[in-house]
Amino acid sequence: MITGKIDQILREFVMRSPEVEEALLISSQGQPLTIPLKMKYNSVLTIAGTMLHLAERIEREFRWQEIQQIAVRSSTGYITLIRCTEEILLLVKTAKAPLGFLIKDIENTIKTLQTELETYQTIELKSNDSSPLTLRRKCTQRTTSNKTATNLKLTPDFINSCQQELAKYIGPIASIICKRTLSKNSQIEASEFVKILAKHIRDRQQALEFQNRFFS
Repeated sequence: MITGKIDQILREFVMRSPEVEEALLISSQGQPLTIPLKMKYNSVLTIAGTMLHLAERIEREFRWQEIQQIAVRSSTGYITLIRCTEEILLLVKTAKAPLGFLIKDIENTIKTLQTELETYQTIELKSNDSSPLTLRRKCTQRTTSNKTATNLKLTPDFINSCQQELAKYIGPIASIICKRTLSKNSQIEASEFVKILAKHIRDRQQALEFQNRFFS
């Protein structure tokens, strides 16, 4: 989870805009990167995953370039997903309010987040590169993957097994993530498929357990 200055920016945005009920960062895989204020974690996973899946379907159908924003509006409020960087999006949920009233504040918040994210991503990258634990895990995963890559086959049964196992960690959104991963990578290897799915599991130890389930 991202904390510190970025978390503070999001909280200040919510506090100065009474209509805003939720604001958090989402990865391009639909995983929360900051702690939700009110929404349940599994609800965020489901909603973000569904909205991203819809955006991808639209991109493919109309051959559009990367969609920058997608929103759902009702009589009681709306929820929108807006791109901050190539890999990070801002999810905003509001009560009923004129959309134009919040647009400027949202735009300013995104600019502030983009500036801070550049610093955070640089620091995080340096931290990960120098961490013995991270390097050890990468080495372990690479060795295991190489050992079993020739044995794994991406069959329908294997895909279904991966989906069921992933659902134990992240819930029903696992089916959407599996479909989206396959649609993006039609020629993907089974071992790579497992590693991509593991990235959607927030807890690193659980992600490793998930991979070992298929690489053992």
